[in-house]
Order: sequence, then structure tokens, then C-alpha cells
Amino acid sequence: MAAPLSFYRSLTILQLILLGFSLVTLPLFFALATALISVDRLTHQGQQAVLDAVQAIQASRTLMEDVTALERHARQYHVLGDTALLEAYASRRESLGEALARMYGLELGTPVWEELRLLERREADAFEALKTEAPGSEGVRAVLESFPALNELARGVFQQSTRAVSREVEAMQAQATEVRQELLWQASALIPAVLVLVVVFTVLILRPLRQINRSIHTLGSGRFDRPIRITGPHDLSELGARLDWLRQRLVELEEQKVTFLRHISHELKTPLTNIREGTELLTDRVVGSLTPQQGEIVEIVRDNSVQLQHLIEDLISFSVAHTALPVIESRPIDLDSLITDLVEQHKLAARSKGVRLELGLSGETVNSDREKIRVILDNLLSNAIKFTVENSAVRIQTGKFGDQIFVEISDQGPGIPREERERVFEVFYQGDTGPSGHRGHVRGSGMGLSIAREYARALNGQLQVLDIEWGARLRLLLPRVWLAPPEAAGQDDDPAEVV
Repeated sequence: MAAPLSFYRSLTILQLILLGFSLVTLPLFFALATALISVDRLTHQGQQAVLDAVQAIQASRTLMEDVTALERHARQYHVLGDTALLEAYASRRESLGEALARMYGLELGTPVWEELRLLERREADAFEALKTEAPGSEGVRAVLESFPALNELARGVFQQSTRAVSREVEAMQAQATEVRQELLWQASALIPAVLVLVVVFTVLILRPLRQINRSIHTLGSGRFDRPIRITGPHDLSELGARLDWLRQRLVELEEQKVTFLRHISHELKTPLTNIREGTELLTDRVVGSLTPQQGEIVEIVRDNSVQLQHLIEDLISFSVAHTALPVIESRPIDLDSLITDLVEQHKLAARSKGVRLELGLSGETVNSDREKIRVILDNLLSNAIKFTVENSAVRIQTGKFGDQIFVEISDQGPGIPREERERVFEVFYQGDTGPSGHRGHVRGSGMGLSIAREYARALNGQLQVLDIEWGARLRLLLPRVWLAPPEAAGQDDDPAEVV
């Protein structure tokens, strides 16, 4: 087993394809060569049989004609006594000898040859009697009486020759049937063998290609924890090693990115705290009164410091989302209670825009991480309130979807354009349109939905953008009971529901 596996891994993909093509076509060439040899042999035998049949019939006819001519010359010699007739008889005997020689050279069988020898011997006796006896004598008369028997022998030879030819034709037909059966058996054995070879080499070629496809999909899904190993031809194995090197480099880059975000967030937080404290002191007139212009400037600085603090907090959350995803504190969660608490926290923001928060709760419970679900729903709800039009409604609904629990949050804003429905989950991505041509008065960090999706993945869930006629609707799908993430990278979107 080790030797074939080692040989398989020593090949390149091109050599494997050529080897498979050769092994698949080899039985076909063997069958074709066997068929050509069998047909050629059968054709040669058929031609020889036809030639022998023609020669046998011609020679037997000539034999009958020669015996008749000899009888005629003998009778004329008996009546006339002319020696020229005896010479004509002798000349005709040469033609008879040639016919006998041709028939001896044919494969006509022992019975025919025995009759030919008998005919040749009796004709020789008759010729000797004609040479020694005088015309009109009793000896010549006895010779003449033997010729009907010679004619009968000649006709018997003709009939035996015809039967021998028929037997040869039947034998040739039987052989043709045997060859046909042999070719059919070969075809019935070779076709399954070829199909088995095709299946084997298809599997050997496609298996490493599928492994590469799965590995690329895993890398594209952001799953860098599984080593990549391709088993197959050595050039594809080397490609797998390069993909694993790429995976390790991506892990290093991801760690560097998270470390950079953590450090810069920490470094920015200290001076920002001083700025916030300074602006608060100025706002509270601790260091003295301010002119209206000074107060306006201090208010601008204060608002921007608040926005910067939110941005830094999002950076910290983003780095935590990437470093702490595997840490899941699973426990029973009452979704109604969690959502009600979130609604209370967002009531002031909703009231400032005249937005109604409508609830359609079904009393669902899940075993999962409460804090991560709270972060996901908090991002979705704050986005819905921010982007919906004034004096509209934001609806939160829960329910069952197969063996999963869903939470849907929909608003009545401009919605998410079709071309942006995947990009909104990218880090730092922000769309260009909003309820009034802008994404609110204060632009966000562009990390809220990215953090939400990372947390959803950590919980074995999905975060989807649904297709509705007006506004935006986002759905969080969660398993009723959280389990450890599967080994293989899964799809994040349900194609039947997400557009």
C-alpha cells in the first residue's frame, strides 16, 4: 500500500492525467488490435476457402469432362482402329492428370482422395489394355464396359467436392460466430474495466483539487486555525504547502493588525481622557467664565472628543472580537428580557427622532453568550434608529426558523443598496446615502456591523441582510443550543433568504 501511495505522490498532475489517459486507452487499443487480428485471420481463411471451392469445382468438372472424352476416344478407337485416336486418348489423359493433381492439392478430405486414387488406378488399367489389345477385341470391349463406372466415380468425386466445400463454408461460419462471441466477451469485460479506471483516476485527480478548493474557501472565510495539507501529486502537495504558508502569514498579519489596534486604542485613550476632562472643566466654568464664541468652540471640541471616544471604544471592541471569539460563556438567555433592556437604553435616542420602538416578541430562550448577543443587537438597534426617517418606527421581532431562533430588526429608512449588502459587514466600510442624503449628523466608525458578524460567527449563527420593499431588515439567526464551532468553514448566508 505504501509503494503505490508513494508512487502516486511522486507524480505531477500532468503525469497523472497522462498516465490515466494511457491506462484507459490501453484496453481499448488491445481490443481494437485483437479485433483487427481476428477479422484479418477470418478474412484470409474466407478468401482461401472461396479459392479452394472454386478450384475444387472447376477441377471436378474438368475431371468429369476428361473421363467422358476418354470414353469417346476409346469407343472410336474400338470401332475405327485408328492409332491417332489412341494418341488423342493419351493426350486427354494429360489433362486428366492435371485435374487429379489440382484436386490432390486441395483439402477435400480422405473420402475424396480415396475415390480419386481409385479413379486414377482404373483409368490407368484401361489405358494399358487399350495399348496392348487390338481394336475390336474382347479386351478393348471390356475396357469400354468399365467406363460407366469411371463416369460414376467422376460424378462421385464432384459430389464429394461439393460437400467438402459446403463443410468448409459451415466451418468458416462457425468460426465467424466464435470470433464475434469472443469480441463481445472482450467488450463486455473491457468496458467495465475502462469505466473503473476512469472513476479511479477521476477521484485521484479531483480529490486534491477539491482539497485545494476547500482550503481556499476556508482562507476566504477567515478560518486560519486549521493547517492546510493536500494529499496528492507532489506539485499539488507543494501548492498545499504554499497555501499553508499563506495561512500562517495571514495569521501573523491578523495578529499584527489586532495588536496594532489594541496598542493604538490604548495610546489614544490616555490623551483623549485628558482632553475630555479639560473640556468638561471649561464647560463647567471651573477656570472662569467663557465668552459665547469660546463656549461654542469648547462645545465643538467636547462633541468631537465624544465621537473620538466612541471610535476608540469600537476599535477596542473590534480587537476583542478578533482575539476572544473562541471564549463563549454559554448559559440560558431570555431574549425578551434582553431585548427589553436594550430598548430601554435606546429610548432617549429614539425619542429625539420621534421613532417608535415596536416589539413582536415570542418568548424565545437560547443557550448562548449573553454579552455577545447584547453587543450584536445593540449595534443593529442603534443603526436602525440612526438610519430610519424621523417619526417612523423600528420593529424588533423574534421567532423560530427551523431549529434556530431569529431576531429581526427593521427600520423605515432608505435601506441598504443591493450592491452594498455584503460590504456593510466589512471593517471601516460606510455607505454614502442616508435618510436625508447623509449617514446621520455624526458618522460612525464603520466597525459596528463587522463586530456584530464576528460575534454571530463565534456563536455559530448568521447575520443576514434581507430583501424588503422599503427600509432595511437585518436578521440574526442563532442555534437554540450553542455548540463548539464545526471544523469546516460554513456558509454565513442562507441563499434562500438572503439577497
